Amino acid sequence: MFGGSACYEGEFEKEKQLSERGNSFQQTLIYSGRVGNKINIGYREFSNNNARPAFNNDVEYDLSSSDTIGYKGALIKVIKADNSRITYKLIQNFP
Repeated sequence: MFGGSACYEGEFEKEKQLSERGNSFQQTLIYSGRVGNKINIGYREFSNNNARPAFNNDVEYDLSSSDTIGYKGALIKVIKADNSRITYKLIQNFP
């Protein structure tokens, strides 16, 4: 538009949103239970809503060493964990 002018200067906030479209990329941590002081976490990557078998990994964390666990940049503080559920605080999401 030529010769126009702005009549409103509003405030805005820029946010990043997770995509649920077909060509999205998703990283997940899946809680698999506790045995003694160790918890089992599965890591999965999904691309275009399909699991990528080469990018599946299961890891074990010893809570007697630390109550904070990390994987691929994500950091989680474990508050409570038993065989069927986990209570946690997300410290840092995947980058």
